[in-house]
Formats: sequence, structure tokens, C-alpha cells
Amino acid sequence: MAKYKIAWLPGDGIGIEVLEAAKIVLDKTGLDAEYIHGDIGWEFWRTEGDAFPARTIELLKNVDAAMFGAITSKPKKDSEAELVPELRGTGLIYRSPIVRMRQMFDLYNCLRPAKGYKGNALNYKDNIDLVVFRENTEDLYCGVEFAPVPEEVAEVLAKHSKPFSAFAGLSPDDYAINCKINTKKVQKDYQSCI
Repeated sequence: MAKYKIAWLPGDGIGIEVLEAAKIVLDKTGLDAEYIHGDIGWEFWRTEGDAFPARTIELLKNVDAAMFGAITSKPKKDSEAELVPELRGTGLIYRSPIVRMRQMFDLYNCLRPAKGYKGNALNYKDNIDLVVFRENTEDLYCGVEFAPVPEEVAEVLAKHSKPFSAFAGLSPDDYAINCKINTKKVQKDYQSCI
């Protein structure tokens, strides 16, 4: 029996190729792991109306880690148009599986280390190593977005935000809104990482 159980979530598009390459690397390291396939991505949205099925959520609750490739995301009208005919017009709304996964499992921090190697032309300066902490569940990654913008949202913004007046005359299809939401909870969690 393998020491680790890893959910294998290739998704679609480039995600499949990325995880195939990752598997080659992991196999070369001799990692003692069992890779368990999980369903996620555009094909599951099209055929089931959910790009992040409940069975995949259950899988993630019972593994040590997950490897995630990439998924296709499309605007509301386009995503509904690609559903199988029997699911169209049923009120299903596409929601990004990666945002749902991050929020559900409280994966609030995307840690991105970068090492500067001497002589690399892309370095700002040689020998500067960086670690970037990127927000993953809140801020602009909270997943609260509007396109087209509902009339009631535009009215509230016009009423409560002076800077919004510059956009007040636009039709709902001429702009989009991405809400930036920050909570005290995540800010405290970040402080513990530093």
C-alpha cells in the first residue's frame, strides 16, 4: 500500500499535458504514492452541469494531497450554450471549480517561490530569491463577478460609490464587475505565515 494518496485532477486542455509531465517527474523521484483520478473540468460541466462534481469533492476529503492541471472557464452565456440539450434552460450557472475548491478547502494562500540564478538574463539582479504570497480565496479571487452587470448592482454602486458615477451610463453588456472582498480572518491567517 502506498504511503500517500494523491487525487489526480487533470481537468482539460493544457491541464492534461501538464499532469502527464508532472507524473514523469514524480515517478523519477520515487515518491511512494497512489494516484486516484478525479473528475473535474469542462466536459463534466457540459454533460452533468457541474465542473466540480460531488464525487470529486468526496475524493479530496479522503486524500493526502491533490495535483490539479487546469480547466476551461467561459462566460455565463457561452457556458450555458455548451451544456447538453437536456440541461440547457434549467438554471445551471457555471462556477469555477478552482475557486470553489480553494474556498471549500480554505486554500487561501498560493505560495510562489522564485530563485534567481546568477547570470540569468531575466533576473532583475543576480542572487535575489523571492517568495510571493498570493491571495487564493478572497480579494479578486473570491469569484463574485458580474457580466453583464445586473441593474440592481449598478444602482447600488451608483448610490454608494462616487467613483462609480463615471460608469453609470454604460449598458449592462458594456462592462463587467469583479468584486474584491477581504476579511479579517484571512488577514490573520496570513500573519501566521510570516
